[in-house]
Amino acid sequence: MSNHVHLLIETPHDPISRIMQMINFTYTQYFNRKYGKVGHLFQGRYKAILCDKDNYLLALVRYIHLNPIRAGSARNLDKYPWSSHREYETGERVLADTDKVLRLFSESPKVARRKYVDFMNSEHEEEILPYGQQILGDDRFVEKVTAKTEREDLPVKKPSLKKIIRAVSAETGVEVSEMISRRRDERLRMARGIFVLLARELGYRIIQLQDILNRDDTVISRMGENGRGDQSERMLRKAMARLNA
Repeated sequence: MSNHVHLLIETPHDPISRIMQMINFTYTQYFNRKYGKVGHLFQGRYKAILCDKDNYLLALVRYIHLNPIRAGSARNLDKYPWSSHREYETGERVLADTDKVLRLFSESPKVARRKYVDFMNSEHEEEILPYGQQILGDDRFVEKVTAKTEREDLPVKKPSLKKIIRAVSAETGVEVSEMISRRRDERLRMARGIFVLLARELGYRIIQLQDILNRDDTVISRMGENGRGDQSERMLRKAMARLNA
């Protein structure tokens, strides 16, 4: 899209945080080399929705591929170059692994592609994908995932920045006074990064974090990079669960 990208990824082995970290890092390097740029390319943290593939996969494929039409970026999906739609339609191999989705239509690739095109062109009611929701599935799927991960969705009421930074402090063991200080070490950088990412995930903008961290927006944006990684992700989720509780 014009200012963001949608990725539909199955993650049987590696966590999504590691995958997105590698994509962001390598693509930013490529983009900066190609266009002579420096610094960050993507703003803020990615948004992730866990999807029940048995019941919602086709709806999600359709939703993503029709986005350019809804946004007015294209009139004809066949001619839209920045989408995997043509790979599903023609069998051309570029980036997408289309087999799993197409097999839901038919074991015959030719028949599957034809049925996929019919599905995309059919008069379906608009699929409603819940923005801000982290799990896409029926009640049983949501309960199963919630029980397995021992956490719930985002809080219904957005917590204050003071509550967020206190939750991060409790999980990381870094005092709030240390986080807002000018001191530098790895432990402080990680805690600040987790706070920035968590605040962003809960809907705060970078500019709203300036008063509490006493830094300008470019520094705060860089801080968020220090909150990435497996250990930071675990602490971020624990802080989120603390806020939910």
